[in-house]
Amino acid sequence: MARLTVLTLVVVVLIVTCWLINSENKTFDDHSPSQSANVKPTEPVHRFVGTTACTVCHSDIADRYAKSGHADTFHFTADFERSKELNGIEFEDTLRKQKFQYHFDHEGLSVSLPAVFGDERFPLTYALGSGAHGVTFLTLLPHRDGTAVGLEHRVTYYHQSDGLDITVGHPHLPAPVEDAEHFGRILTDKKLTQCIGCHTTSGHIENLQIADLIPNVGCESCHGPGSGHVDAMNAGLKDPDFHKANRWPSAMAELRTCGACHRLPESLKKSEIVRESRILPRFQPAGLMQSLCFQKSNGAMRCTTCHDPHGQVSKDTSHYEKTCLDCHSNESSAVCPNGSSNCIKCHMPAVSIEGVASFHDHWIRIRDKDDAPSEPSEVIPGH
Repeated sequence: MARLTVLTLVVVVLIVTCWLINSENKTFDDHSPSQSANVKPTEPVHRFVGTTACTVCHSDIADRYAKSGHADTFHFTADFERSKELNGIEFEDTLRKQKFQYHFDHEGLSVSLPAVFGDERFPLTYALGSGAHGVTFLTLLPHRDGTAVGLEHRVTYYHQSDGLDITVGHPHLPAPVEDAEHFGRILTDKKLTQCIGCHTTSGHIENLQIADLIPNVGCESCHGPGSGHVDAMNAGLKDPDFHKANRWPSAMAELRTCGACHRLPESLKKSEIVRESRILPRFQPAGLMQSLCFQKSNGAMRCTTCHDPHGQVSKDTSHYEKTCLDCHSNESSAVCPNGSSNCIKCHMPAVSIEGVASFHDHWIRIRDKDDAPSEPSEVIPGH
């Protein structure tokens, strides 16, 4: 009797359950307003398509972009001309009193440290940087916990000297603890991801390789994955969400887009955001945010006020001075008592970074004795 009672209860539960399921399905199928109002449509997943796909419609921009530094930020050393030129070169690290020797073959660039490891060669797989200031080499290595780490090589090629020198930041590193640290600085997690992300359009680390790699800073680095836009254009549809005005509605929005790689104040130490800082000129957006020119422009001043992100950085100082005078020649802005020339030399001079590269200080201001010393050399006020 007890078994029969239990069996009856089970049957009743099954019948009720089936009724509820059918009832829910019917309600959904009938598109009842009370139910469907809570159903959110699935957001489309857009994919990276690569810069070449953009050139079909934007050939004029593509032609300018091809000559820009953004188009030349990431290489395999096996395919990189600069790597071949380093074959047989020897560089003396005077800080550690040792010599690096460079070798090139079909697998790419490698380096040896005979005094420590004899003839063993350490691979340098990737070359990062456009060369406008420098090119630094990167290698992916297996970490003891099974994850991948990066090694930023201790030596960089610098355009200013047309030669090799210690990578910025490396003179202050402690003595090596692990063998790999003889060849450079180990980058982990967020730092490694940022390093690769800022020199490529797409790519993630997988099995000590960079998977889904689209090298260089391409269109989608700033505009986002373009598959949806390409599909819309091919179908003859409008795509207002992909328009520049929607993506960067304000100067700050644009500045933060550029600053994601060129650095924002929150990614720096407070001690580095001061007038006398020798490192701040390297990080243009963070410097510009300190300037009254930016702060009092009511949103009129942004990165693209002076720079075309699609093109080669201008080396013509008068180009930038004209931009300055567009604002400072009217009654609403202060007029420089020293005249209408040498704006860049006085207010945005080049500042040396560890003696190997120079960047123009984007903290536009009237400089005084507390500022980092400027350089007399002519250096383009760009990236």
